[in-house]
Amino acid sequence: MTNEQWGYWRLKLEPVLKSKQEEWIHFGHSEVTEQVVWDLFITRLEKKKEKPETIHVHWLVQELMHLSVNDYMTTLTVDALKGPDLFADGKALDLRSDRERALTEEQDHAGH
Repeated sequence: MTNEQWGYWRLKLEPVLKSKQEEWIHFGHSEVTEQVVWDLFITRLEKKKEKPETIHVHWLVQELMHLSVNDYMTTLTVDALKGPDLFADGKALDLRSDRERALTEEQDHAGH
C-alpha cells in the first residue's frame, strides 16, 4: 500500500488510535503518542502473513484493537537491545557523574 493510502487510513482510524493511546497511558505509559501507536500498528501489519486482498476499515480496526501494551513493551525492549554497543571500543565505561569526573581530574592535576 502506498503512503498516500496509509495516510487515508490513518485519518479514518484516528478515533481508534486515540482510544488505544489513552488505554496505554492508563497503564502508565504517559510517553505514548498516536504516532507511536500508528508506527507499531504499521510494523505489525507489515509482518502479518495473512492479509485480506481488499482492506476494509473493520479489519483494520480489529487489528488495531488487538495491539496490546505488551506489544508496545516488547517493541521498547527489542529496540533497547538493538541500541548502541557500549563495549565496542574495548574501553571501560565511565559511569561517574560529570561532577565526580571533574573532581577526579582536579585531584589528578593537583597530585602531578
